[in-house]
Amino acid sequence: MFTIGKAMRKDWTLHRIAPFVRWTGEVHVPVNYFRKRRYIFDQIFIYVLSGWAEFQIRGKWIRIGAGDLFLIPAGTPTMLRTGAREPLWFRFIRFDYDWAGDYEARPMDSLTAKARRYPSRTPPSPTGLKLPRKLNLRDDPRVSLLFDRVIRETEVKAPGYELMVRACLMELLAIVHRRSCGWQENAVAQPSHPEPVRRALAFMEAHVSENPTLPEIARAANLSKQHFCRVFHRAVGVPPLRYLMQLRLRVAKSTLWREEATVKEAAFAAGFEDQRHFTRVFRRLEGITPTDYRRAVLSMDGAAQVHLAQADALQVRGPFFTIPPRAR
Repeated sequence: MFTIGKAMRKDWTLHRIAPFVRWTGEVHVPVNYFRKRRYIFDQIFIYVLSGWAEFQIRGKWIRIGAGDLFLIPAGTPTMLRTGAREPLWFRFIRFDYDWAGDYEARPMDSLTAKARRYPSRTPPSPTGLKLPRKLNLRDDPRVSLLFDRVIRETEVKAPGYELMVRACLMELLAIVHRRSCGWQENAVAQPSHPEPVRRALAFMEAHVSENPTLPEIARAANLSKQHFCRVFHRAVGVPPLRYLMQLRLRVAKSTLWREEATVKEAAFAAGFEDQRHFTRVFRRLEGITPTDYRRAVLSMDGAAQVHLAQADALQVRGPFFTIPPRAR
């Protein structure tokens, strides 16, 4: 259990910060959605990709839209509602400013005020760290890329992913802190993918259930097949078809997270026409069958809270845990 005494609070400066990412993901929330009051156990960064919504924080409704970075402090009761015209699409990072421990057993959140009485309290914000409740960072392409990197690292879990995730969150905190202090960045921001690659990525996202072919993806990028493969590999780091397979498996896994979904539905959502072929591919790449994967994730502590979110909101990526909740 993590406790913070008076002496540590006095010395809790930026030099001591070592943030820990607990879980992360990407969510689509439908129009006319309303989520009742919920208490959160850790800090949450929300970065809005498109759409808008309103969060109620301490009795006040705050509107967020595309490009907004929104911070929800730990232990804060919140409610959420979306508009009638455009769904909300956002990425999130749930974190602590330092290692608090007991993450395997700690619930994700609560629908009651028990969150305020939970014994393992999250570390407070360090002295001198300026993090406003809402800040629009649409003009800084690094923010979206950092969120995407955190999600990818937590999903793949390559050797040393814990260090990469922490480094990305540290950079994100520094960007927000500098912007809040009025500092203007003079360095050139990290560029995003080239336009042909962005078109290809958008095409694969939109047609993942149709299992598009390489010539179809290249045509969407307006490049020849050979040139497209070189450009895509150089920008993304993997060949186009390997990226497409990773995307299909993400869609399949997000479907398997839904309690009412079947393995057959997950296969069709990911563009597999044959369930047996899907099972073979899933087992070869993930090391586990879709049925065993579904059984494992649905048996986690805190999964009930995830199901509540997924009942009305489509989880397109994640949730991905750095430390999984303790299995029952």
